Amino acid sequence: MLYDDLFVNLERARWNLSRDIDWEAIEPDKLTPGWIFDVREVCLTELSALYATEMFLRDFYADIDFCSFISVWFYEEMKHHLVLRKYLERVGEVIEEAELPRLRLSFDEGPAIETLTMHFCGEQRLAHWYTAFSANAPEPVLRQIFKVLAADELRHGAAYAKYLRKAVRNKPEVLPAILRMALWMIRTTNDNPKHPTTVTEPSVVSLLEDPHYIRRMLNMYLPGRDHEAPVQRRILALMSELAGTKLSSVRDLLTQIRALEETAAVAV
Repeated sequence: MLYDDLFVNLERARWNLSRDIDWEAIEPDKLTPGWIFDVREVCLTELSALYATEMFLRDFYADIDFCSFISVWFYEEMKHHLVLRKYLERVGEVIEEAELPRLRLSFDEGPAIETLTMHFCGEQRLAHWYTAFSANAPEPVLRQIFKVLAADELRHGAAYAKYLRKAVRNKPEVLPAILRMALWMIRTTNDNPKHPTTVTEPSVVSLLEDPHYIRRMLNMYLPGRDHEAPVQRRILALMSELAGTKLSSVRDLLTQIRALEETAAVAV
């Protein structure tokens, strides 16, 4: 089971809410109302780990290994919600528990391998976004928080990658579905950003006070078409490994998908 090693590795890298965040160093006067509002929206978006965990345990019911890992993922993701909520409280913004049930959401069932691929890509993208928010945040402790969250998302993405490798090793026929979902996730824009919290109907983000906050933040802190290059490189690196051939671009990925589909059609 991958869970055994993942538990140890993630525990070794885990940051401590009380010791590693310098709460006393927060400088509230450096925050604008806009930043406080956006951190609030990010905080509420992170609450979606609860809904995703329910989905994972349902759709991966027979996969004891993966469901075991999700116990760690859920703990660490809910800590993201908690650290942002505590930060907001320190600067005078309180999120009342009574307002949280209106954000409650259940995800429809879907092919588990596509869900796994989507979340691998989503973790890469969220790490990229958080890194940008860290670089642009006006307050030093907030910069630190977004930096540690970005590192967590990359570690989670690496864990999802291990489960994708395991899936292809056990059932090679799932590879085309993985590549197709990766292709769909790579094709994104700032005005229609693809992440597990944005692509369902309704989506996690659509229930927030400002359902366009991600779009707005990306256009402010990650403008232009080329900023996604690091995300694409990480996704394509794993797809290359799974496919056993070098995939350097979206076109390469599309070509590989078509080749696999043609091979499958001939076999049938």
